[in-house]
Amino acid sequence: MLPPRPRRRLLATRLIAATVLSASLFTADVVVAEAAGALTVSNFAAESGRQIMTSAMAAALAQGSCTSSSSTTITGQAYSSVTNTSTTSGQQTLRLGNATSVVRVVKGVVYIYDDAKAIQDQFGVSAPKDADRWIAIPSSNSNFARFNSGILLSSVMSMVTPAGPLKTGPVMRIDHVLVVGVTGKPNIHLGLASGSETVYVATTGSHVPIELVASDTVQGQKGTFTITYTNWGKNFHLSQPASSIPISSTKLPG
Repeated sequence: MLPPRPRRRLLATRLIAATVLSASLFTADVVVAEAAGALTVSNFAAESGRQIMTSAMAAALAQGSCTSSSSTTITGQAYSSVTNTSTTSGQQTLRLGNATSVVRVVKGVVYIYDDAKAIQDQFGVSAPKDADRWIAIPSSNSNFARFNSGILLSSVMSMVTPAGPLKTGPVMRIDHVLVVGVTGKPNIHLGLASGSETVYVATTGSHVPIELVASDTVQGQKGTFTITYTNWGKNFHLSQPASSIPISSTKLPG
C-alpha cells in the first residue's frame, strides 16, 4: 500500500485522536478499511444490545450455515456437542460420558445413529440390536420433535439471544476477531433456570455470533459452558444415509 499523501495523513491523525476518545467510552471500535486505504470508525458496538442481537440473527441466517461446538461437564461426566447446521440440513454429534449419539436431519426426516448406551439414555429401554445403525424418524413419529430440535440453523440460532434486559460490554478480541458482548439472562432453550448469558458478536464484516458463554449455579456450585460458532457459510454436503431402517421396525418406543 502506498504511503498516504499529507492531506490523508492529517485525516488519519484526526481519526486516530477521535478513536482514542471514543474507545474510552466503549462507543466505537476502529478497523482498517483496506479497500479505501484509510481508517474508518464503526459504531456497531454502540448500538443497543437488542439491536446488536437483531443484526446478529439476520447475519447468521444470511450466511446460511455454521458449526456450533461446546464441551463441559454435566453431573461429573464429560459432555461435548458439535453441530454442522444449515437452513435445510444438519448433523449433530453428541457425547455424554461413554454414550455417543449422532443426529442427522435431511429433507424433513431425522436419522439417528446411537450406541447402546445412548439408546438406553434417550429411550429408556435396552435395545442393543437397534444400536450402531441408522434409524429414520419421520415427522409423524412422536420422537421427531425432540431429535429435530437444535439441528437446523433456525433452531440453533433460536437458542442464542439472551433473555430479559440486555447490556453491552467493551469491544474485545476472541480468536483475532473484534467482538462486543451482549449480556442478559440465559435463553430459555438453554435449559438453565437462572444465571447469566453473554453472546459475543463480530463488530466488523458480517455481524455473526462468535461465542456464547452461559453460567448457572447448581447445588451450590457455579457451572459455566461455552458454545463457539465457526465455519460460517460453509457447505457441509449432508445427504441421507446410504441405508437406514424406519423406527417403526425397531423395538424403540414411539
